[in-house]
Parts: sequence; C-alpha cells; structure tokens
Amino acid sequence: MLRDADLSLANWLKQVLPPSTGVSFDAPRADWERRKSGSAFVSAFLREVHRDPQDLPRSGWSDTRDQDGRLVGRQPTPRYYRLSFLVTAWAEAGGDDETSRRTLEEHELLGLLIDACTATEAIPDDQLTGALAEAGIPTFVRCAGEDAGRSAQGLWSGFGIAPHAHLELELVAPVVPAMVTELAPPARQIVVAARQTPALGPSGEAAATGSGPAGPPPVGTGGTVRRWERRTIIERPGGGRPEQPGQAQ
Repeated sequence: MLRDADLSLANWLKQVLPPSTGVSFDAPRADWERRKSGSAFVSAFLREVHRDPQDLPRSGWSDTRDQDGRLVGRQPTPRYYRLSFLVTAWAEAGGDDETSRRTLEEHELLGLLIDACTATEAIPDDQLTGALAEAGIPTFVRCAGEDAGRSAQGLWSGFGIAPHAHLELELVAPVVPAMVTELAPPARQIVVAARQTPALGPSGEAAATGSGPAGPPPVGTGGTVRRWERRTIIERPGGGRPEQPGQAQ
C-alpha cells in the first residue's frame, strides 16, 4: 500500500506543480542546499504512519454473490491509515544576492500545494494507482495538519541541515482486507415438524384432556404442549454422508 500511496501522490503533485518540477521521496540532504544546477523539486519524506483517528474498530462484512445469487465470499470492512509526509521545496542555489529569489521560489511551490489541498479533498481517481485504485474508495489529501504540537525541529539535526521551510501533507489511505472465501457449505434441506405431547399436572403426571369449555387450560392443569423439531441437512464436500443434526425448541 505504501508504494501505491507514493506513486499516487507523485501523480497528484505533478498535476498541481509547474511541469518542470521534480518529485523526490528521499529524506532531505545537505548537498541539496548547495545545488547549483537543475530544476526545482519537492521532497515528500514519509515520516509517520498511523491508524486514522476517525477509523474506529468496526465489525461485520458485506456479502459477495455470483450471477446466480450464490454466496462466494464475505468482504470485511476497510481500514484507514494516515500517512504523514514532510514536504520541502528545493530551488537552484545561487550567490548571496540570490538567496531571497531562491526562498521565494520554494515558498511559491509550497503555496501551490496549499492551494491544491484547499481546492480538493481527495486525489482524483485517475491519479490513483495499484491497490488504492482497485479499492474504489477515496484517498484523502490534507495539507498543514491540525496537530499543532507536532514539530519537525528534531528532524533537521538528523538530516544534517539547517531548518528549512516545509509543510505537513497527509494522505488518509484505505486498506481493504482480503475477502474471506472459505465458507461453510450451504444447507441442502431444512425439515420442520411438530407434534403434541401431554402437559404435566401439578403432581408431575400427565393431565387428562377430556372435554371441557373452549380455551387454553389453566397453568399446571390439563392440556398439551407443542414441540417443534428442526433438522438441517448439510452437504459435505466430496460427497460424504450428510449431517442431520436435530434441535428441539
């Protein structure tokens, strides 16, 4: 799923950024600050993967049937994961008098991403790839996340570079579990029968059922009790002898 998310995000970035802008998924490096040639590019570094807070535990599934209506599988509900990318923009380095120009160009790229996130909630279907495209479920994209307490300050020292203008970009991507196809065989026949048995009187003996006024007998006196018996015949794979369990109700 992560590779498909990277490729889908790259497709989206290429649509919202200028045509000459490159896309990288590598962690920022010190040599990028000294780059003297080449087109501007953005780095989308995957820094965290979490279950989405809105993805509460769910139970149940949806049935999948063939053209004849037979059940062929049960599909568990999808799960959602939040992928957090640290996005930085890198323009061509120049002399001291070019520092402001370079910074403005990088800010322009980041601003285009914010504009794109504001204009759309999900990556278009035609830009999704792999499992994300097959899922048929939206993959949401967000810029400048709401977690104000999170900071990239600790990352810069690990990268070996000075703090750089950046924004947080998040994808909320679905993961569809595999369909369950190992199902119990369907019932071939259900037999329901009924019979009447004498009700027991207060002494534990069968009560008499002579003639009398219409209506149900008093509790603990004469009368009958209906007993229902259900038998389910289940076909066994390979033509084995069918099982006929009985259950009294």
